[in-house]
Amino acid sequence: MLQLFSKRKQQETQKEKGFEYAELPGPLKYQVIHICNGAAQNFPHVFFHGRDSFYVGVHQSLCRNLGLPFLFRDARSAEEAVWTYFLNENDAGKCLDVIEAVLDHMVKIVRGDSWVNSGMGYEIQGATDEINARFKENYIGYELQEGRFIRIDSSFLHSEIMAPSLVVLREPYLQGANQEFSRANDHFRHRRFPECMNECLKAFESTMKSICDKRGWTYNQNATANVLLDVCKNNNLFPTYMETSLAGLRSVLVNVATMRNRLSGHGQGSQQIQITEETAAFVLRSTASNIVFLADREKLLR
Repeated sequence: MLQLFSKRKQQETQKEKGFEYAELPGPLKYQVIHICNGAAQNFPHVFFHGRDSFYVGVHQSLCRNLGLPFLFRDARSAEEAVWTYFLNENDAGKCLDVIEAVLDHMVKIVRGDSWVNSGMGYEIQGATDEINARFKENYIGYELQEGRFIRIDSSFLHSEIMAPSLVVLREPYLQGANQEFSRANDHFRHRRFPECMNECLKAFESTMKSICDKRGWTYNQNATANVLLDVCKNNNLFPTYMETSLAGLRSVLVNVATMRNRLSGHGQGSQQIQITEETAAFVLRSTASNIVFLADREKLLR
């Protein structure tokens, strides 16, 4: 990927400011459009029928999921409607929705006819990699993983906590936890912090239940995180020499559940409880690291 001098100088300035989350810069938006159009036009049916044959499906998906009659009233084509909406939208979360919808539609086309669209998986991966590179170049704190954007608070946190959890959650037996953790990331991106925390707890509990199911351990389906930890401990998921470490880990995990119950799980009464971005981010990262720990311990069992 070409690295222009002006871009390198801009990166130096942006690096001092840190990651940006609220808005995508105009030049980045146009880069995304070029990347997506470049991949879309390589689909066989697009080659014969034009790019609008692809963007009709993207437009329909976005309108259905956003609850809109159309994306842009005066658009002359579905492609124009999608990208005009994208360019005019200031909210970063909604812009990311558009990118996800475009890539999701590509994946659906490939799955619909993998023979005709042979090789297009590489095109999708190439587009994903370039979008991630452009986001990194512009210091936008999001990265595409498995077709979904996740937030990057720092390179260290992403590489040491978030990325490993996404790999672990690809395990088939953790499918439910994967879906819940993905929803937690989506809620966080859209600043729905109480919903983010709720999904974090679900993902954490689902991970333990999935381990119990895989190992044939008995538990109550309505068991709380605290009870599930006891079940896992009693079945030697944690070795005795880790007792001290377990106490600290258990405290963090239970605090995640307690925080959820106090802040977002109960009615807020006459005084509305405000859940800060920092609180939700802490829960999200804690959940990710705890899921990795639990899954790694399960692999060590005989």
